[in-house]
Amino acid sequence: MDFGFDESQRMFRENLRDFLEGEIAPLVDAQEKKGPMDREEALDLLRRFRKVGVGFDLDSLRELGSDPVCVGILAEEMFRVWPSAAGLVGLTFPAALVYLGPEDMRRRWLPRLERNEVIGCYAITEPKAGSDNRAMRTTAVLDGDYYVVNGTKTWISNAPVADICLLVANDDKGNRIFLLVEKEVSPFQTGTLHKLGWRAAPTGEIYFDNCRVPRENNVLDMVQRTLSDPERLRELGVELDPSRLQSSGFMGVLSRMSPENVIFAFLRSGMALAAAGISQAALDASIKFARERVQFGKPIGRFQLVQEMLYNMTALTETSRLLGYKALWAVTRGDPQARMLSSLAKGYACDAAVKVTYDAIQIHGGMGLSDEYPLERYFRDARMLTIPDGTAEIQKLIVGRELLGPGFSAYA
Repeated sequence: MDFGFDESQRMFRENLRDFLEGEIAPLVDAQEKKGPMDREEALDLLRRFRKVGVGFDLDSLRELGSDPVCVGILAEEMFRVWPSAAGLVGLTFPAALVYLGPEDMRRRWLPRLERNEVIGCYAITEPKAGSDNRAMRTTAVLDGDYYVVNGTKTWISNAPVADICLLVANDDKGNRIFLLVEKEVSPFQTGTLHKLGWRAAPTGEIYFDNCRVPRENNVLDMVQRTLSDPERLRELGVELDPSRLQSSGFMGVLSRMSPENVIFAFLRSGMALAAAGISQAALDASIKFARERVQFGKPIGRFQLVQEMLYNMTALTETSRLLGYKALWAVTRGDPQARMLSSLAKGYACDAAVKVTYDAIQIHGGMGLSDEYPLERYFRDARMLTIPDGTAEIQKLIVGRELLGPGFSAYA
């Protein structure tokens, strides 16, 4: 088993690191203190990432989609430098579903996607449906050629600045439905919410009041139409050999897993590696400080209790990284264990990041409490990770159910 990166992966990581340190890191402090990015600030940030091949044009998506390790590197490195920016970029992914849409949808959006000028979001959580997503009350009722959507979504990353959202709702029979909602075509209202961490990331609520969404924006139908059209598959670069379709990237994953499982498994794997990135940032800062800070006549790194904290921080960070990459690999292959592995990775790594950043503050002492240093931000941003896409407690229940089998769900 090879735990190292190959040459192309190392080059991607080094180029990404140089870009993040040179062009993104200088923006962090001022924007975090200012608060959520507005739309122009968010678009400017997205455009910058085109310089390192991180975008939503088809070539970039093919490049990243063909190598799950590079997706993991992207999540880890971006969160190491600026979680707010990472959330903006990573959670824009629903906009890429435009490639599966009808011709008029593609005509409207593809030129802007190629310039990184489209912002997306996932619209799942509701005021009364957080961990219990079966309690969703947002409805999408078919009326001729349109779905009429009513309901409220909350704690939605990118909501205040989004052009497109991937909406999860219930139809008139209570069945789960997935719609790609274009704000310009199907207007919806948004509000802004403020939070503990990721302070520069715009987050808010989405209000649907008789919002009419074209019937052809049903995501499951979009996927099926694409899978049944060899010419479209060829345009998307999907393997046309039916015997290999299941391993041909995102479309192959959708052919093996339900959209809901795909969404959560990808998000949770990415969150695990995001947590590893924050942990690594805190660990790096702590190692540097332990070498330089002198107390009682010697560097504090020579004290055994400080070394024990560094040991624990390293073990937690490395374990988080390994679990995250294993889960991501399983998801991109449509592995039946992907659900369990992604929940295991997310639950462990996000709790670990809180512990690592806590110890990092402790090592820094009073300076760890100052907002002139990034340690307090690392802690706040890490604490954020334990809630979205299923709390740490929910991840434990999912793992337990997957291990024990049918009939052992703790919340059935």
